[in-house]
Amino acid sequence: MLNLFKSIDDLDTSADSGFQIFADDVVLQFGPKTSHGLDEVKKFFVKLDAPFITKHYVDVVYQYGSAYFMQGSASLRKKGDSEGAEIRAAPLFNLLWFNSEGKVIRYVVDFPPEAAKDAGF
Repeated sequence: MLNLFKSIDDLDTSADSGFQIFADDVVLQFGPKTSHGLDEVKKFFVKLDAPFITKHYVDVVYQYGSAYFMQGSASLRKKGDSEGAEIRAAPLFNLLWFNSEGKVIRYVVDFPPEAAKDAGF
């Protein structure tokens, strides 16, 4: 998961990036938005994070069977706006379900309503 968050922060969608954790048919539920398939998930994160400098933080991870729950946060600052306000998405909740091959088949992300508003949702 840490490699995934680093790849999101760096907008690295290459074949050997942290996105390799996802199955080709992954379903992403990010707040009110849904994306289907690895290519669409990559496009979603690039579109979402391209205007920002992002940094994700992981506070705690729990495992229950083939599911993982991660609680953390993310800071976002608009690119080119060094004096602008930082958007802090906290707490940020992630649920990931893995298949038998160790790939994420469903990924759910949720966050406080005010963070959704700041990010344009």
